[in-house]
Amino acid sequence: MRFRNGFWAALSVVFASVGVAAAAEEDEAALLALLAGDDPVALAPALLAEVPRETLQQVLAGLRDQIGPVEDIVPAGEDYRVETASHLVRARIALDGEGRVAMLWFDAPEPRVSGLAEAEALLAGLGRETAWLALRDGEVLSARESDVPLAVGSAFKIGVLSVLVEDVAAGRRDWADVVRLAPRHRSLPTGRMQDFLEGAPVTLHSAALAMIAESDNTATDLLIDTLGAERVAARLGIAPEDFLTTRAFFGLKADAALREAWLAAPAAERPALAARAAERLPAPAQVGGPFVPGVEWTLPLDRLCALGAPLAELPLMQVNPGPVTPDPALWQRIAYKGGSEPGVLNVTALMRDLRGRDWCVALTVNDGAEIPLPEAVADFGAFLRALTALP
Repeated sequence: MRFRNGFWAALSVVFASVGVAAAAEEDEAALLALLAGDDPVALAPALLAEVPRETLQQVLAGLRDQIGPVEDIVPAGEDYRVETASHLVRARIALDGEGRVAMLWFDAPEPRVSGLAEAEALLAGLGRETAWLALRDGEVLSARESDVPLAVGSAFKIGVLSVLVEDVAAGRRDWADVVRLAPRHRSLPTGRMQDFLEGAPVTLHSAALAMIAESDNTATDLLIDTLGAERVAARLGIAPEDFLTTRAFFGLKADAALREAWLAAPAAERPALAARAAERLPAPAQVGGPFVPGVEWTLPLDRLCALGAPLAELPLMQVNPGPVTPDPALWQRIAYKGGSEPGVLNVTALMRDLRGRDWCVALTVNDGAEIPLPEAVADFGAFLRALTALP
């Protein structure tokens, strides 16, 4: 149930910190030499302190095997775009004052596709149930099962924010209003608010920012309690008896007997069982099992796009761009919220391009097995690149 501040960073290879920047030509030459497997490139002590030379060589060899020979290296803002016959890879490199590599970073390799149909085929192969939706100014550019409710993990937090924004706009609440953290709000990571002291004062804005930018689960439950679970469930289109706080979700994940009872119970009995599940916060190791159908937040992508569109202008929605590269040649702004757990992946990205057109590009994958996250990220990137090539 987390994304960039943990999940996306784990997809990249990051070594050490930048020393003194060298000329772009020297950066490109060193990057090309590393990817070509030429004679050993000089490495700065700061880099070697982070990763042994042998480990770096193994990483680079694996990358070369995956993407093939480099055809071109193109500057892209602070980064470079490495192009091969089969892949595009965003990379960053910096040399110290002696021309040694002091920092090196690669994003997940993105498959090169010939067009939208090939990109759609990549998405279709990601899991047992896969849905996607691409809208540009309300026009459907590509869609599959976009009206089918699937498990979306933390992307449901878009609905929590939607209710809060409605209250602020109506004058019922203010972003500066203070709420206090109670034991019933404390959940498991992601996030940091679970470590706050009991009774800690938190503004609604701080809680919303943590919920969206860091996918903070404790902040989410604090807001659900403040706004009302039934209102949030109604906004999401989830039956109130099926709606879970993140704490109840973790409780059901950790207790197989209680989970089975909740799944089998009639609607009227489910809220009491969810409350039982939320009485005790389990250890993180108890909740790492695979996705259990029915114990989740199920939403169709068309609803997520509809809920997210009015929120996309909020600065707090733009802090974490998720898998969308903040390319100033493409996007004026990027708003994002996604979600994941074993067997569940959602990406919901809302962008405005340089022509002022508003986009929502969303993907949900559900599977009984672990979803290959680096592959999913790369395939989503190929899908987005194919979409932006459309007239």
